Amino acid sequence: MEKEIFNQEQSHLTKTYDKLLEMKKDLEDQISALNEKAMDDKNDIRDNLRFDYADIETTMETLTELEVWNRYIDSYNVESSSLSNRLSTVKKLLESPYFAKIQVQFDPSEDPEDYYIGRAAISENGYDQMVVDWRSPIAEVYYNQESGHTSYTVEDREIPVDLKLRRQFDIKQDKLLSFFDTQIAIEDPMLLASLSQARSDKMQAITATIQKEQNTVIRYPDVPVLLVNGIAGSGKTSVLLQRIAYLFYQKRKTLRPDQVCLMTLNPVFRDYIDNVLPDLGETNPLTITWHEFLEMVNVPFTENGADSTTAENLQKIHDMLPTLVPTADDFFDIKQKDTMVINKNDVLAVVKRFSQFPMGVRLIQTVSDELEVRAKNTLHNLDKEVEDESEGSAKSDSAENNRIENDYGGALRNIKHCGFVNVMHIAKRILGSDRITASEWLYTKMELTGFCDRNMKYMMIDEVQDYTKAQLMVFRKFFPNAKFMLLGDENQAIREGTVSFAEIAEMSNADDKKFVELPLMTSYRSSPEITDMFASLLPPEKKLQVSSVQRPGEKVAVKAFDSDKEYYTELTRLIDESAKKEGLTAVIFRNQFNLENAVAKLGKNAPVVIAEDDALPSEGAFMIDLSLAKGLEFDNVILADADSKSYPNDLLGRHCLYTAMSRATQHLTVIANGELSPNVK
Repeated sequence: MEKEIFNQEQSHLTKTYDKLLEMKKDLEDQISALNEKAMDDKNDIRDNLRFDYADIETTMETLTELEVWNRYIDSYNVESSSLSNRLSTVKKLLESPYFAKIQVQFDPSEDPEDYYIGRAAISENGYDQMVVDWRSPIAEVYYNQESGHTSYTVEDREIPVDLKLRRQFDIKQDKLLSFFDTQIAIEDPMLLASLSQARSDKMQAITATIQKEQNTVIRYPDVPVLLVNGIAGSGKTSVLLQRIAYLFYQKRKTLRPDQVCLMTLNPVFRDYIDNVLPDLGETNPLTITWHEFLEMVNVPFTENGADSTTAENLQKIHDMLPTLVPTADDFFDIKQKDTMVINKNDVLAVVKRFSQFPMGVRLIQTVSDELEVRAKNTLHNLDKEVEDESEGSAKSDSAENNRIENDYGGALRNIKHCGFVNVMHIAKRILGSDRITASEWLYTKMELTGFCDRNMKYMMIDEVQDYTKAQLMVFRKFFPNAKFMLLGDENQAIREGTVSFAEIAEMSNADDKKFVELPLMTSYRSSPEITDMFASLLPPEKKLQVSSVQRPGEKVAVKAFDSDKEYYTELTRLIDESAKKEGLTAVIFRNQFNLENAVAKLGKNAPVVIAEDDALPSEGAFMIDLSLAKGLEFDNVILADADSKSYPNDLLGRHCLYTAMSRATQHLTVIANGELSPNVK
């Protein structure tokens, strides 16, 4: 029976693959023919179009003809782009046409229907789908992992179905390697096979192995604030990227990549994930670090190290700004290059004219409008003096305004962008400090001028436990129209002063925004032995909820050494031995100081060191500090400085140890030069 099913599925795969090959050739022929026609038309334009600007009538004819040709070229570009996108989808499916099949019955009186699920949808005639997209509503039945009577949702309408079959395939091009009929995640052979593969320098999409709790997050309805609270290795980042792909699919007519912002902790991690969405046929959204965000919003100074802003200071700016009595030093002179247009005392005089408004957006915008009028009058008078000395002809008001905009645009732009406001001085006055942070400067500017990005629709923050409450306040104010998806693990907070999940809930409730928290408690990354090791550092009530789906592996090796010689001999041996193991080996240190000290002692035996702007190697061993290793995963991990000084017996020490250990998937070795951390059990 099994052989008969295999042959039937292989036959279906062969037909699908052959049809995809036909579609590929047809699309390539269409693109080739289109390019030839475009080249012929381009030559025709070159030979026949004449640029004649002899008089107004011939000029208008020339411009009209140019417009016609431009529209013609645009239509070529649109058609070429459409064909190229379709060809890209077909090529993607030729690698593996689909990964699953479901058989559902909509009505007992009707025959069951088969649906094949893949990374992208494709249809032969534009209507009947050969393969359905994993993000389509019907595919939800596959990911729910519930045989028998179940349902899926289409535009808030629940469709009941009877799931007769849930089948998974292992396919390479047109060859069916194996198939499995499964019902629940723990029986998922494809998941276990995927987890046993060696890790590379790039994250892979989990489309074929999305589990039920992950699917709940990916397809969760839009809410203002969605917090995903997951243990190490539960697939939080993978789920985040799959949700972004899902949103692009669901809102393909209304959501653009520039309307989604993904905050990532460092460039190493951004490089690690940058292939996932393109592999799913989607464009990466704006993906930036905190410091890149500050550069993007033009904060006029940089900061070294972590942001030290407190939420209390930002709240103080919000509360005290309306009560502030403006002074001349709260503003700048308005100049056009070296020419004074309006000095700061005159700016203050305009501000005082509108004293019925407190310091804030309404006052500054009103003042800006008034200053723009005054500046234009001043610039007009300056020009009039020059013109009186020459034989200038009379000009219309419209032409005069346009000329002033062109000649004196710098001063006028400065006014429109509220550049006359001395944000730094105002922030210092409110906080009573000689130094302010980048967050305090930006928050003050937003409170004063209304500066923000209303275009952004989704704000995604990975590893949210490493951000401060003040940083989240800045994001909330700068992206007022965005829905927030926050992912993290409080037990991976590796520095002091970061936001708690309770504070995130409080912030949402204070804004009267719906807040939803979803858990991810299954570890898909690490072997049971490694999972047990890092889970031992969790609070008892959370430890009981943690489970691993991986097959049993090697016992975690733990060693402590009494001398530098013994320690570095063993570290060198472990690094050399890692060359024989499959996949990447990360030698993780608690901080940069420990790492640099080890590099000096190891000398020529030291492997490559990963810095903030580096990409991971594709193979072998490397050294990395914990702050850069966060969020990444490796087949083999050597935790090289698990001593009591680097990982003390306090909350932060346990968080750091938990984070470092949980980077490993198959092999974990914990060593210390001296006394082991008391948290290593």
